[in-house]
Amino acid sequence: MTTRTKKRGAVVAAAAGAAFALGVSPALAATDAIAYTNDAGWGGWAKFVSNGDRLDVCDTRADGKRVHGELIYTTSTGSFRRVAEDADGANNGCASKSGDIPEGTRVTVRVCLKDGADGREEYCATKQGGVA
Repeated sequence: MTTRTKKRGAVVAAAAGAAFALGVSPALAATDAIAYTNDAGWGGWAKFVSNGDRLDVCDTRADGKRVHGELIYTTSTGSFRRVAEDADGANNGCASKSGDIPEGTRVTVRVCLKDGADGREEYCATKQGGVA
């Protein structure tokens, strides 16, 4: 091994060590996240779909309630909340909202049942761990 090769290896090792010491993490892989309402029988769910940065919200039980979903995330420009509601009842399709989120951004999904558009949120659940 030449002196030049040894120096190059030492520089690479030092840079890797510095990144580790400073807490710099490698790029995060895109990850979906889903939250289910916490009522008996799961009346609905909200899911972050990383391929397309989409929030899907679905009512799964004919109980007269709507499913309210939120996607919550923070970037260098601020904190954001994307909302979608499936208000047309179970078995009538789901609702979606999409929009670009910077790659590697961590997201949280929140889901609740609501009794009408202005109803009180109930049976809420949260799921962290999604990554755009």
